[in-house]
Amino acid sequence: MKPYDGFKAQKNEGAFLDVPPAGLYTAVIKKARYVEADGEKWNRDRIELFVDIAEGDYKDRYMALFTDQKEKWGEDAKYKGLVTLVLPVNEDEPWKKKNFEHNVWAIEDSNSNFRFNWDKLPNVDDFNGKMVGLNVRQRLYTYKEKDRESTEIGRFESIQDIKSGRCKVLKANDKREKKSEDSTDGSSFTDVSKSVDVPW
Repeated sequence: MKPYDGFKAQKNEGAFLDVPPAGLYTAVIKKARYVEADGEKWNRDRIELFVDIAEGDYKDRYMALFTDQKEKWGEDAKYKGLVTLVLPVNEDEPWKKKNFEHNVWAIEDSNSNFRFNWDKLPNVDDFNGKMVGLNVRQRLYTYKEKDRESTEIGRFESIQDIKSGRCKVLKANDKREKKSEDSTDGSSFTDVSKSVDVPW
């Protein structure tokens, strides 16, 4: 029997990559894009931000995970460092506006040369390359009738607040089937990593 083309016995480094554990991280916005509401799944315009950890043991981990998944699963690979800022309008609930304002403030406070400007939308190029803190929380869920756990980005934080110890990790986002109510802990990011095309 002949081997398949390209066979080489080698260690699969990607098999040992873990998602970043719950914690506080310094990150960089790799790519930003503006997406208009489609009137179906999305009834608000949004800004999609592709971020990655910028320093420490988990530096560039989201891209490493994506690259590994792409090699294994091709077009089914999902980028875990995708976060979404849904743009509130006047009639939206106050908590949605408050969360949006916090996340924009976190980017502004982390970058002295950045100020969010509504008049520039839909141009979001100013977000590219900006630093921001990440609050990564535990994610509990049920899959194929088994309880599992991972982590997800809960919201942005000011890098200065993280370094000064003024931030705490958000409580776990518990979506296990046995739980009767959804967790509402102040996170404003919508998990769209399962349905969004990655811009690279």
